Amino acid sequence: MRAYNIPFFRMLAALLVVLLSGCRSERLTCNYASADISTKEEEHVVLAGFAARHGLSTGIHLPLKTHCLVIAKGTEKVCIVSNDLMEVSPREADRMRTEIANRTGLPVSHVLLHCIHTHSAPRMGGASAVEGGTNYNYATRTLQTVIDCAVRTVLDDEGFRPFRLEIGRSTTSINGNRCEKEGPVDRRVYVARFLDERDNPIVSIVNLACHPVCMGPASLLVSPDYAGVAARELCADWGGDVMQLTGASGNMNPVYGPKTVEYAEETGRLLADSLKGIPFTPVRERNVLRVADGVAELPFRIDSVTPEAVAAHADEIAAWDTAVSSTWKSDVRNWEQEILARFDEKGIPSRLPFRMTAVNIDGIVFFFSQGEPFVEYQQEARDAFPGTTILFAGYTNGQNSYLPSAHAFEHRKGYEYEIDQMHVYIKAPYPLSDRMPECYSQAVRATIEEALVE
Repeated sequence: MRAYNIPFFRMLAALLVVLLSGCRSERLTCNYASADISTKEEEHVVLAGFAARHGLSTGIHLPLKTHCLVIAKGTEKVCIVSNDLMEVSPREADRMRTEIANRTGLPVSHVLLHCIHTHSAPRMGGASAVEGGTNYNYATRTLQTVIDCAVRTVLDDEGFRPFRLEIGRSTTSINGNRCEKEGPVDRRVYVARFLDERDNPIVSIVNLACHPVCMGPASLLVSPDYAGVAARELCADWGGDVMQLTGASGNMNPVYGPKTVEYAEETGRLLADSLKGIPFTPVRERNVLRVADGVAELPFRIDSVTPEAVAAHADEIAAWDTAVSSTWKSDVRNWEQEILARFDEKGIPSRLPFRMTAVNIDGIVFFFSQGEPFVEYQQEARDAFPGTTILFAGYTNGQNSYLPSAHAFEHRKGYEYEIDQMHVYIKAPYPLSDRMPECYSQAVRATIEEALVE
């Protein structure tokens, strides 16, 4: 009869228990919360997005929200925030992310602040948002609400729970190229759904490329636009909450352009109808959470920006007869004055940095970029990684510039603002070069590649 070493097997069993419990402790968990960031009943504010809009807000179509999803692996956490706002400046986004990081212990790079880019949200910057302005109280209160919601969600250890991730895909008819009838368009819609252990939805993330501008400049109602309508319909159908990450929408509008609140209702319902009943594919649990940061150093049209070059450029473009605004000439001179002042204060960089982050959650990539990329970048990224699901979001960590595509630089007609005039309004020191698209594309691919390395 064979003799067994009982103490050895007991020790082996104990070791297995420790190893298995260690594996369980590294299982991904999540916590989710949201908060209302709507205007108060007595508040009337300047709405963002349309230069042709006149007057202050008169009411609320749908509430605005800040959504916060935190993914954790052990002590490592990534905080993803989506706000029903048009934009915050890169400087303001940096301040907010730094406060969240300081109060939670997260690295700043693990805090992502996205705005869905609705053109029916209050302005968060400019003259109306400074002390004494119509938007000052709203902007101050709202930015703090966003910060506090994120901090609570990160620090609420008891709220974290294991989740199951599943992915759904569909197509939509709601969007089209806003500059060319037959121009580039991406009608794919991705949904990342986070479920608890009882398969109840916690939050579903909808990702598509389409400006939330259905309501148009004639509307004075506060609203998340079609995104809020779709979320309302899908919450009722799916359960849990729904938030949007707006994709590479620089040249993507609702197919019939800005119109009315009724059009926002119609468009949001069409989007929701295209997603109700879609099949979802479970994502294999691999306990992967990886964050990769990247930067695209975008070239200007000249290699070295000097005061003389800025002054000469201002003289040239101030003489143009056709431009984006009736105040173009004074806008150019204001731009010239500010850029020249920077040479004395801190100098001018030779390139324009654009920051981006890719978050790998069990093989699903959530990609975030500053600015307003054109849709071709989203298509290129997905084509470059055909076996990987990529949710592509612009408008993150500060809205600072359109990112025109190579096609836009070549086609030019309809893209004059983005290519030749935008730098005046975003206070960039010089127009971007037509070499910019390849530089940005390379940075996107490199950042996603790094996130996928396990």
